[in-house]
Amino acid sequence: MIFENLSEIEALAKAGDLAGLEALRGDRGQSVRYRPPFIRSALMVSAHKVRHLNKLDELEADIAVINLEDGVAPPLKPLALRLAGLFLSRLKKIRSMTVVRINPLQEGGSEEIAYLNEILPDAIRIPKIENVEDVQKALRLIDPRIEVHLSIETAGAWRNLSDLRPGDRVRAWYLGILDLTAALKLPPRIVKEGNPTTDAILSRFLLEASAAGVLPLSFVYQDYKDLEGFASWCRYEREMGFHAKGCISPAQVAIAHRIFTPSEVELEWAEKVIALFESNEKESGFVDEELGFVDEPIYKQAKALLKMGE
Repeated sequence: MIFENLSEIEALAKAGDLAGLEALRGDRGQSVRYRPPFIRSALMVSAHKVRHLNKLDELEADIAVINLEDGVAPPLKPLALRLAGLFLSRLKKIRSMTVVRINPLQEGGSEEIAYLNEILPDAIRIPKIENVEDVQKALRLIDPRIEVHLSIETAGAWRNLSDLRPGDRVRAWYLGILDLTAALKLPPRIVKEGNPTTDAILSRFLLEASAAGVLPLSFVYQDYKDLEGFASWCRYEREMGFHAKGCISPAQVAIAHRIFTPSEVELEWAEKVIALFESNEKESGFVDEELGFVDEPIYKQAKALLKMGE
């Protein structure tokens, strides 16, 4: 827990006392910064729920997405922003990358960025992106020390997907499949395993992100009680090539980690490839009796896989 006693904070939050919450904030930006070597899960954390925020330092998720957008009623958004700033500024340790999901730039997001620049979360996630101009605006507003993550959930973003990484600071895309299908005027019933339209959306999102060098995070599975359904989607997406998914409960996080973490067999293969390639560094490619053909692309693939298992 970040705070041992929450009574004062809860009282200030209940009274809507923004100045009082500001007075409790740490005097500097977040001192604890962290990026996991391999990201498998991104857990949504409600920014207006004090007890959820107080457990940020106990989460097992690879990414903690502190949510100021969906699920926070408009009158509560200023309070949620101050609470997010308070708990982030007081972090002493964490096992998750901290990402703040702001509101759209034209709906208060620009002002939220100005506030968060003083807090220095690991990343800020921008919703409702339409085009590269929106991304460039966000990059101008956000402190260069903060990564930029994008929600892909509008028809404009889908049309312009290839252009949405104008620089190395854009490090991750999150697929908002229900918002996206609604924007494309597609019925929600298509979002099921094996549906060809859903497969086309997932495949394009994955390939465009991989080509751009950004992390592709698959969509949030909304039925938090249906853990077998969530696990089934994780297995399905893993076969497609994904290794990270949005989550809305710690139970989903545990499942995502179990399914997306490379197996011992995969890691053993990677270790053998790396050892063999590095011992034959004068040859650009060769055939091994056990491993088959080994060249530099396979070596790089093995290195990436081994990093995933760290």
